[in-house]
Amino acid sequence: MGESKLIVVSVRLPVRLERTGEAWQASPSPGGLATALRSVARKRPFTWVGWPGVSVPVHLQDSAAAALTDFGRPVFLVQKEFQGFYEQFSNRLIWPLFHNISGRLKFDRSAWYRYRVVNERFADAVLEVAEPGDTVWVHDYQLALVPRLLRKSGLECAIGFFLHIPFPSHEIYRTLPAREEFLLGMLGADLIGFHTYEFAQHFRNACLRVLGIESEREVIALPDHLAHLGVHPIGVDPQEIHAFAQLPEVKDEFESLRARFRTKKVILGVDRLDYTKGIPEKLLAFEEFLRRNPHWQTKVVLIQIAAPSRTGVQEYRDLKREVDELVGRINGRYGTFNHTPIVYINQTIPRTRLSALYRLADVAFLTPLRDGMNLVAMEYVAARTDNPGTLILSEFAGAASCLAGARLVNPHNIGLMADVLADALHNSSAVESEFQGMRDFVHANTSEAWAQRFLKRLDEFHDNRRAGAKRLDAVCINVVEPQRRLFILDYGGTLQPHVPQVSEAVPDRRVRSVLHELASLASVYVISRRSAAVLDRWLGDLPIGLVCEDGVAIKHAGGDWPAMPEIDPTVLDTMVKPVLEDFAEHTPGSKLVRGRVALGWHYRTVDPKLGALRAKGLYAQLEDTLKGLPYAVLRSNRAIEVRPARLTKHSVAERLLESHADAELVFCAGNDRVDEGMFEVALRSERDNVITCFVGDKDTIGQYFVESPAELVDQLETMVSLWLEPPVIGSELRGSGAAPAAK
Repeated sequence: MGESKLIVVSVRLPVRLERTGEAWQASPSPGGLATALRSVARKRPFTWVGWPGVSVPVHLQDSAAAALTDFGRPVFLVQKEFQGFYEQFSNRLIWPLFHNISGRLKFDRSAWYRYRVVNERFADAVLEVAEPGDTVWVHDYQLALVPRLLRKSGLECAIGFFLHIPFPSHEIYRTLPAREEFLLGMLGADLIGFHTYEFAQHFRNACLRVLGIESEREVIALPDHLAHLGVHPIGVDPQEIHAFAQLPEVKDEFESLRARFRTKKVILGVDRLDYTKGIPEKLLAFEEFLRRNPHWQTKVVLIQIAAPSRTGVQEYRDLKREVDELVGRINGRYGTFNHTPIVYINQTIPRTRLSALYRLADVAFLTPLRDGMNLVAMEYVAARTDNPGTLILSEFAGAASCLAGARLVNPHNIGLMADVLADALHNSSAVESEFQGMRDFVHANTSEAWAQRFLKRLDEFHDNRRAGAKRLDAVCINVVEPQRRLFILDYGGTLQPHVPQVSEAVPDRRVRSVLHELASLASVYVISRRSAAVLDRWLGDLPIGLVCEDGVAIKHAGGDWPAMPEIDPTVLDTMVKPVLEDFAEHTPGSKLVRGRVALGWHYRTVDPKLGALRAKGLYAQLEDTLKGLPYAVLRSNRAIEVRPARLTKHSVAERLLESHADAELVFCAGNDRVDEGMFEVALRSERDNVITCFVGDKDTIGQYFVESPAELVDQLETMVSLWLEPPVIGSELRGSGAAPAAK
């Protein structure tokens, strides 16, 4: 990986910070992520950015930062910031939403504001320590906006993001009020990691349905980079777990527990007391098992560890009360003088006891309603080196897709869980071959291997990625020298946003003003799918050229429209129309649109996923049908269109470049696949200065991009102001010059 620095960004530093008077003392705080990155930190320069875990008064932050020097770069948060960013937005909105528990959602606009501000603070902290060539790895849902903030800053680093919790289905995700910003934040990364393929697919579907961005299976193309999707299930450190089990105190604890429960079958549950972990459902299943199997009532014990979590939040206090009542009811109903069916431990237990419990338990019973991975399942497998056990695991845990030997259950089906539990105890001899398969996975997919694989892929993608489009900046490109300029500008989606009604597409004052001023400095042509009459009504009084119906006819500045071309409709009516009608009939919400020279299939109101799938098939079928004929199949914004090849934007660009052979600067802007044809013509022309600019968030062959029509108008206004300024000798505004034409 070379000597580039790795910058890890997480909400918490792996540290315990304590105050004694005016002084601070920091000590390591072990955690799964810190363990995973331990070997990586030994091999390359390493910096950690995160919150130190406590609120530090402003006047003591310098001394606290000094105490944290060996642990990373701290991001200090006051209580109000932490409450809005972490407690409210992250944990009371994102956490339940991403775990499919939408009934608990609480959106607070001020909390969203705090979330954005704190993400900006983290991004600023990264920018303070990052250098070109470094690798930045951002972790989890609390910091989802950071990747995009870093990319927009121009940081020349590989940027990775890993989501440690599930990503929900698009139906659930779309209820998030800040859904666009959250997705765009994650998409700022070069590599976005998920625990399972299912979560990655949910993310792709959300990008399609919320942002309208189509993607390949493992990559989403954006104007300035490719965002790759990776499935990287995190693991544990089995060697450490095995070594821990050999400690004398662990062996003593195991012997003590074994003597205590020598006549019982032991079922073990280890969870955080969180409403996503399915603890009430597990208890109800155990109760149903005891009811159905009286002979087991005094022969089995469920040891349930429920570590306290977020005790200050009402939902968690309610959950604790519910669990307490269930445990009391079951123990009261099935307990005896010398037998307690459930041993309930509502506290964090030492690792010595947990390690001993893993070795003791005949069955591990883990039933989360939704879980990113569930490392307890892997720890149980790793700890049982001498004999296999039985792992009963929720099918909604990420680990379910990795541990093929587990017995999967639906935690919402209480009766089924009771049956599986009964069968596991009746057939207590675990199948060694199945358990060995889980052992093999756990030993191959360690936490350190997880980190190394992710970082290796991230560095490879960053090193090998295509140059990509750069954000258009009129000040930095050479817009001063050329005296003869040609501007070819698409209209809908480029100069003006896409709108559903023609009446809403009328150019606003800014667009008309910049076109008028630009026309005094360059030859300007606006291309639109609108008719000649509509374009005359909107823009006909300006000294610019117009192209109607996406290439049907060209009216030069100060001239008149030529006679509109007539075409033979035979091909469209006999070869194209039946195909489009068939697709329209079988795709609800789509329709045929007939133009003067074209026939199109529009699917703007179709379900995005279905529309994208059908459009791909239709495009291929039409290409095959019209092979060798002088017709073009064009794919644009949620539409497939067939028209004569001589009447396309591509052919218009060729004619305009031919008629303006003396143009020293060619500027071309568009917003969809059809406009790529214009870009291609411009880039292949023999010109010294060519600028092609894509408007929007999609892959492009253009050299530059802007995110919206408003941003393009901003840049055009800047160009006009630069050209109208008197030339300054030695001016630094010339920058590096516009991109040379592709030869």
